[in-house]
Amino acid sequence: MAFLILLGFILRKTRVIDERIQKGLSEILLKAVLPFSILMSSNIEYSYDFVKAMIAVAAAAACYYFFGIVVLNYFTGRFKLDSNERIVIIMVSIFANTSFVGFPVMSALFGESGLLLASVYNLVFNVFFYTYGLAAFSHRKMSVRSMSVSMITLASIAAIAIFISPFRLPSFATDTLLSVANMATPMSMMIVGSSLATVDSHKLFSDKKSFVAALLRTVVFPFIMLLAVLLVRLRFYMMPVTATAIVLMTSLPSGLMSVVISEQTDCAPKFCVRTVFLSFIFMIITLPLMMFICGKLFV
Repeated sequence: MAFLILLGFILRKTRVIDERIQKGLSEILLKAVLPFSILMSSNIEYSYDFVKAMIAVAAAAACYYFFGIVVLNYFTGRFKLDSNERIVIIMVSIFANTSFVGFPVMSALFGESGLLLASVYNLVFNVFFYTYGLAAFSHRKMSVRSMSVSMITLASIAAIAIFISPFRLPSFATDTLLSVANMATPMSMMIVGSSLATVDSHKLFSDKKSFVAALLRTVVFPFIMLLAVLLVRLRFYMMPVTATAIVLMTSLPSGLMSVVISEQTDCAPKFCVRTVFLSFIFMIITLPLMMFICGKLFV
């Protein structure tokens, strides 16, 4: 993954990838490759233990988003911050890149089972981001109607429905979908590298608020979730893939959708861009470290 990020970085710097090509690759990834990858994840054998794993992931994600929003709202309110920058700090610190980066990572580590759990986590992300998140960015009241129905959301719902049903995709369909799904990890990591190549490195490391927000996203919240999972496992059994999915999906860099929405609502967009991409740089070190720790503690 690190090599693919570096390759994307080099291709952008050498102008093999430009803004138009990167936008096109992102559209293909989000509207075709990732949805097919998610559908493929439903083809694993049904088990009651895995149903419980899906419920555990959904519950952990819901608790994380609820308490994360409450706690960060309280603490950021105690400091003298620009109102727009305060919103950005909350959003980029809490909401990770669960689809663009999370799906390929979980697929690479655990295959179809990891990807299905990542889909469950991402559904909870959508509930909170497209209600609370949009309301916060636009300074409006929260509304369930604002929830986004994307190809990834629809594919996640379909994958869960297929998994709990007796129906499974036929072999000719899985072989076809697999050829598309296998593009998810290389394509997404190269897009990440290409995006990093566009950031002004001088401004990137000079903003203390961005630095703190990126640390919250990639270090503080992941270790809090790791501690919570360890405490829960003292009393309740949790499959290694379940525990790892919960921790790693909370260890990802900030979501790129925060950048898109901040630009649309004019909510400190430049500050948002710096913070999000700083979290991607931190990810190069922190995510492999968290993978190593989970491998030692859970597997």
